[in-house]
Amino acid sequence: MGTKMTKFSSPSQNNNKALILLPLYIYPSPDAWTPLLLAANRHPTLQFLVVVNPSNGPGEGDRPDENYVRVLQQLRDVENVKLVGYVYCSYGKREQGEMRRDVERYKVWGCEKRGCGVDIKGIFFDEAPADGGHVGYMAEAAGEVRSALGEEAVVVYNPGVFPDQGYWEKGDYVVVFENVAREWWGGYVRENVKKLPKELRERSVVIAHSCQGDEKERILADVRRERWGAHFLTGEGGIIVGMGVGGVMWVRRMRSGMGRKRGGVVDDGERWLGWVGWAMIDRGQVEYSASSIF
Repeated sequence: MGTKMTKFSSPSQNNNKALILLPLYIYPSPDAWTPLLLAANRHPTLQFLVVVNPSNGPGEGDRPDENYVRVLQQLRDVENVKLVGYVYCSYGKREQGEMRRDVERYKVWGCEKRGCGVDIKGIFFDEAPADGGHVGYMAEAAGEVRSALGEEAVVVYNPGVFPDQGYWEKGDYVVVFENVAREWWGGYVRENVKKLPKELRERSVVIAHSCQGDEKERILADVRRERWGAHFLTGEGGIIVGMGVGGVMWVRRMRSGMGRKRGGVVDDGERWLGWVGWAMIDRGQVEYSASSIF
């Protein structure tokens, strides 16, 4: 397994930085993405890997609509932000040619004339398969990404379960758990944790939602002890909208408010709606507010 990991420092390589993997699945209406821009600028030591998804992928044209172009160009100019495109796999049923076209459309975004002058730095493969029979399928997809976007392109697989270990050969990060928190202690998970080598855990993502009581703290303790590469813990059910990599982003619903203070960061009196994110740096000792995300 010789995957190059030069895109971002892994948690084991650099404990002083957190990489926040943020699936940004909201339409960029005026000011909708402003909190993300502010958070990234306020916290230059955090690296943001932002997943963009205009239309269950890049859409049909050479560029997204003008609202997307406007905010993507703003994010492009933020040094600690990298943009990756969303591509779904239908758990191995989608044709390679269709996924390749999505990747090529994201590539066109980088063209000044045809696209919008925004380089996409990698791909987040959702609905990825997990069985050994599709390792080659995903390896081919990863190869297409690096052929189109460059060898340094970031590849993330999201099967949501523990896949065959062959998937880590070409994937930089693999989501191995995406479920309600109580399932974290089930026999299936615990058995597969034992089987997963340390070097692969450090490139694995844990997503636990619907946390109740002290479940969040208990899972976080496991994540620290077992040295998972990425984790997202939330009390909310439903759609997962963000996760912390090399740290933790705790996400919860927030009512709109004025001048709220979060971990020493004040939102400057602006009106926030949506989600508040928290990052944990140095794999556990100090909590650090990543500011309002969106």
